[in-house]
Amino acid sequence: MSRTVYLHTPLAEKDIRELRLDDVVYLSGDAYSMLYVDHYTLIIDKLKKGEPIPMELRDGAIYNTGTIYLKDADGGYDIRALGTTTSSKYNAYTPEFIRLTGVRAVLGKGGMDAATLAAMKEHGCVYLALAGGCSAVYTPMAEVTADYWPELKPVDNQRLKLRMKAFGPLFV
Repeated sequence: MSRTVYLHTPLAEKDIRELRLDDVVYLSGDAYSMLYVDHYTLIIDKLKKGEPIPMELRDGAIYNTGTIYLKDADGGYDIRALGTTTSSKYNAYTPEFIRLTGVRAVLGKGGMDAATLAAMKEHGCVYLALAGGCSAVYTPMAEVTADYWPELKPVDNQRLKLRMKAFGPLFV
């Protein structure tokens, strides 16, 4: 029988390890959008070189999403839609990403492979699946608070820090 669990970043390893298959999770706190493979590889490369990254991923959450937003005249963000993307696109990079960053939750749709599951089990990380095609349900529960690598624009404007407020339902 599934349970409803409310989590807040930073995420404690103990809380993640207590989750069970089919639990329904609502997540509050910060998460970082990850839409392209180069989001993973850039972070992995920097960490391997001992270089800093512009976000705190240890005990954090990443969200495989594309975001539609407008920048306000005052520099704020008017978020229009969070479109969940398929996490399995990142299978080749996610196990190492988990190991290097200490991230505790990956949000997305479509599942991930056995190597990623093994890395999640080893390092205390969870995959939280969203219902695909439900952007209208999820979008009001998040806001964009920053672009975590603004100097890389205009090539890509999908490196966003998100603040989530009881974001869900997410499915373990």
